[in-house]
Amino acid sequence: MVKLQSVKESNVTLKSTASGQVAFFVGATSGLALATLLEYARSSNQPKVYIVGRGEAKLAGIIEQLEKINPEGKYVAIQSEISLLRNIDVACEEVKSKEKRLDLLLMCPGYVKLSRVDNEDGIEETMSLRYYGRMRFVHNLLPLLTASPTARIVSIHGAGKEGKLIESDLELKDNFSLMNGATHTATMNTLFLAELASRYSTISCVHVFPGVVITPAFEKFDKDWAAPLRWMFRRVVLPFVGLFCLSLQESGERHLFHATSARYPPASEKKSPSAGVELPKQVKVANGEDGKEGSGCYLLNWDGETLGDPKLLDEYRKREMGKKIWEHTHEIFDRVLSKK
Repeated sequence: MVKLQSVKESNVTLKSTASGQVAFFVGATSGLALATLLEYARSSNQPKVYIVGRGEAKLAGIIEQLEKINPEGKYVAIQSEISLLRNIDVACEEVKSKEKRLDLLLMCPGYVKLSRVDNEDGIEETMSLRYYGRMRFVHNLLPLLTASPTARIVSIHGAGKEGKLIESDLELKDNFSLMNGATHTATMNTLFLAELASRYSTISCVHVFPGVVITPAFEKFDKDWAAPLRWMFRRVVLPFVGLFCLSLQESGERHLFHATSARYPPASEKKSPSAGVELPKQVKVANGEDGKEGSGCYLLNWDGETLGDPKLLDEYRKREMGKKIWEHTHEIFDRVLSKK
C-alpha cells in the first residue's frame, strides 16, 4: 500500500511542480471522480479544467465550487449526453478547438444495470459508458495527449477484475449479464490501454479499481427493485458496507496521486521529471501490467499498488489480444458513426 501520508505529500507538491496544466474530467459530476476533481483544483497551480456532464445546473454548481477552491484556475463546463459516440465527438472537438495539448484525461462514467438496455448507437448503455465511450474520448484526444510532456490517461473502473472474454461476442449482444458486462469492460479497458501505451510511449495509462466507495451510483443500482428489497438494500446493506469503505475524501486524494505521481510514468520517461510529481521517500516506480518497472500501463488497486492476473495477461499478450481489442473498438466506432 502507498501510505496515505505519502499520497498527501505528493499532492501538496503538485502545485510547485506543474503550472497551467490542462485536464479533462469525464463522469466527474458526483462521487469519487468529483472528489478527485476537487482535489485536483485544490492542489494545482493555475489549471485549466474541462468537465463534461449532462445536467446544466449541476455543472454550474461544480464550476462555482471549483472557482471558490482555486480562483486562479479556469473551468469550462461541457453539457453532453456521453453515452452516445457522436456526442463525445462534439465534446472533444470543443476542447481540440481551444487547446494545443492535454495533460490529463480522467474518466469515470458508468452505473450498474442488471439487464441489457441498448442506446441509440446500438451499444449496451453501461458498456458504452464504461468502455466504448471512454476509448472514443481517448481516440479523439490523442493529438492533444501526444503534444503534452506529461500526458496521463486514467480510467477508473475494474483493474484486476480482468477475465476470460467471450471473443465471438465482445459486445455481449447475446451474452449480456451483470458479471459478463463487468468482466468484458474491465478486460477491454486494460487491453486497449496497454496497446495504446505500447504504441504511444510518451503517454502514461492507468486503469484503477477504486475499492468500495459509497457514491451516488449506488442509488441507481436498486431503482428497478421491489420496494421491500430497496428498503433492505438502503437501510441495512449500504450502512453495513459503509463500515468497510473509503471516504470520498481519501478516494479523491488517492486518485489525484494516481493521476499525477511519477510512480506511474510513461514508458519513455520513467526517469524523467516529466514523468509526474517527484516520488516521496520510500515510494518506488511501479511495475506495469507486463510486470516490468515503469513500462507505461498500470493496473492499480485503490491503494496505489499494482494488481492483475499475470498468467491471464501474459496469455493475452502472447495472443496479441490488445491489438484485437484495438481493432474491434475502432470497428465499432466506424459502424456506429457511419450511420450519421
